[in-house]
Amino acid sequence: MDLAILKAELLADPAGLGYAPLLAAGADGTVADLLNAVRDTISIDRGVIPSYEIVNATAPAEWTALSASEKQRYQTLTGAGQVDSGNINVRAAFQAMFAAGTATRTALVALVTRKGSRAEQLFGAGVVVDFMSIAEARRS
Repeated sequence: MDLAILKAELLADPAGLGYAPLLAAGADGTVADLLNAVRDTISIDRGVIPSYEIVNATAPAEWTALSASEKQRYQTLTGAGQVDSGNINVRAAFQAMFAAGTATRTALVALVTRKGSRAEQLFGAGVVVDFMSIAEARRS
């Protein structure tokens, strides 16, 4: 974790989470809790997801309507058991198969992200900030 980024976050509080009074009170644990709280307003890429989730999100009629080459591409992408949904080429392939506004595309867009925390937004999926990191960033 980049302490300079964390310190800048704590000082500027760009998301308006209310760090200042907590920092003044020395409540590093509460500040960490604020950073780690999952929020409806923050989306994080899920990355590698199980293929069955993509298959389940695919409308049968829309899959049937795919051309033979698009069906082959779909089967190739889902056939490995996992799909790297964060990969730009994978996303482009699915976007090419399913037009904007289709039920499948809408479901896939929703599938590839999840709600996340400010800590994940700053430092990456799965990152959790602890009170010791808060204290260290404050001293840096």
